[in-house]
This record gives sequence, C-alpha cells and structure tokens, in this order.
Amino acid sequence: MEKSNITYRKISDLKGLSNNPRKITKANLEKLVDSIKINGFWEHRPIALSDRTGELIVLGGHQRLKAAKKLKLKEVPTILYSGLTEDQEKEIILRDNVNNGEWDVSILETDSFFEGVDLDFMGIGILEEKPKKGRKKKEVDSEGEDELIDTDFFRSMLNDTVYESNNELEIPNLLLEHQAGKLIVPFAPWGADSRLRKDVATYHFYVDDYRFESIFKDPIKVLTSGARFVAEPNLSLYDTTPIALGLYNIYRKRWIARYFQECGIGVYADLNVAKKFAKYNRLGIPDGYNAFMTRGYSDRIEYLKSEHQIAKEISGKDIPNLIVYGGGDKIREYCIKQSLVYVEQFINSK
Repeated sequence: MEKSNITYRKISDLKGLSNNPRKITKANLEKLVDSIKINGFWEHRPIALSDRTGELIVLGGHQRLKAAKKLKLKEVPTILYSGLTEDQEKEIILRDNVNNGEWDVSILETDSFFEGVDLDFMGIGILEEKPKKGRKKKEVDSEGEDELIDTDFFRSMLNDTVYESNNELEIPNLLLEHQAGKLIVPFAPWGADSRLRKDVATYHFYVDDYRFESIFKDPIKVLTSGARFVAEPNLSLYDTTPIALGLYNIYRKRWIARYFQECGIGVYADLNVAKKFAKYNRLGIPDGYNAFMTRGYSDRIEYLKSEHQIAKEISGKDIPNLIVYGGGDKIREYCIKQSLVYVEQFINSK
C-alpha cells in the first residue's frame, strides 16, 4: 500500500461510493458546512481516496465532500491510497469520520461488500437502541464527559403558552428569579462558529436578523448549546419600523426570553431598540429586574444614555447591571465613568 502526500484535487474528478454506509441529517450537514466555511478544511482530515478500480473513489470524507459541493468549492485536500486490497478499503471506510453523520445500518447489515467485517472490533455500536421519543439525549460536554440533556423537557415547555403580563398589550413578563447575573465568559455571538462550541457560557444575539427567525422556529438548539445565560434575542427596530411590526417583534423576543427562563436559562433584557420603541420595550420587564444588555454605537451615545437611564429606573439602582457590547473608545469611556461593563465587539470570520 502506498500513500500520497496531501494534494488538492478537483471535486469533479472524485467519485463517491454507491454503497456508502454513512448518512447525515440536514441539520448536521449545515453544521458541517458552517464549520468548513469558517475554518476551511482541516488538513489532518483530507478526503481519503483509492485508485484500485482506475477511478478516484472516495473512501472517507463523503459528508465533507457534500459540504464542499454546497459551498461550491472547486478543490479539496485529498490523500490517495494506491495498492489497497478490498479489506483495507473496508477498514478505511469504517474507521473514517465517525463524528459526522450516522451509520446507515441497513447498508452495513445487508450490503455484501461489508459481509464478514467484525463491527464490534471496529468499534461500531450499530446494535445499540436509538433514543426513543420521550428519552433524554446524550451529549458530550466540553471536557469530553457524557451528560444528559433533557430535550424532551424543553419541548414539553414549548407550547402556545400565554404567559402572565403586566401590561394591556399582553407582552409576557420576565421572571425576577431567572434574571442573569454578572457576565460569565466565554461570551459569544450566536452564529455558525459559536454554535459548534460547547464551552460558551453566555450568548448574545446582536447578529443578523435572520438568526432571530431561526431561533424563533427552533429555540431548542439554544437550550442544548450548554449556555447558562443569554441576552434576549434582538431584532432590529428602527424609527422607520411601523409600530405594529415593532410590537409584534417585541412580543416575540420577550416570549422566547421567558421560555428560556422557564427552562432554567438566566436572561439579560435587551434594551437595544430605537427611541420610538423604548416605552414599548419596557413592557414585561418587572420592577427590580437588574440584568440588561445593549449594543453601543460610537455615533449614538445618546441612545446609550437613554438606555442606561431606563436600566436605572427599572432596577431601582444607581449602578445597574448593564452590559454594553461594542461601540469603541467613546462608548468604553462612558462605561468606565458610569461603572458599566463594556465588552469589545468582535465579528466571526466568514
């Protein structure tokens, strides 16, 4: 058996296995696409190829190849194995890429190509019962230890609930007992890169608005991220935004925040709205609440001063627990003078 150095080859020259025993869900494929978009291909995980049949057949890396095609990449890193026997090809196929996707049990059990392979020796537990609906999902924490995440509990709480409200518009109340405390790091924006991590303690949502829509459709992924605290999902509200649309979005962000609290996540109330919506944005935040977050803008320090005043009025404290994200030197100087927490803005590379 001979093995080449890592070589970038055209995707159009590669041929996948017709009986590939690995499959991947749409959600996991999107995660893989996000990972490659941000980090590129890891050169220690090139596509494994064989030329035994005269073609460049992919033995390991089918899911990465799918992701590369979705990203419209032209070339991918590969290693070419020459002189392989069929048994050696099988071993590479079964050992490669056990972290992405799932085993297609029907192929492993019925396709003659894999007949006689000792699956137990290969470390493939295909006979294990899959978690049934109503059971907890096993996750791996940041230190590699198994922990149980009760996704069924989260879903049981995700109903068309009408939460109690302190206002005529019925915008839900946040819970005093589940407000966030001091800022715990790592602190990160909710996005492609951070979702792949399991060590983020606090998420904020001062990101593109489309991410809010994604969270509203499926908030479970925030709960299973391992985060302990979140800022309310923020959706851009401008002075030109119609009031009806603004109220709809304030209702949605406060409903999602309350749902997170019901599931045990501490919440910072988001104050980052246009002045036109400042009075509406206070609805549902109970007196005495003292966990706030906003985004700073170097050319709009008056916005921050107004939001600072709102935080003081609601909390009843001269120095409220207000986290200010970004804005540069001018905003930082204001935060220092007012004893507020300032966090420098950072942007994930794309």
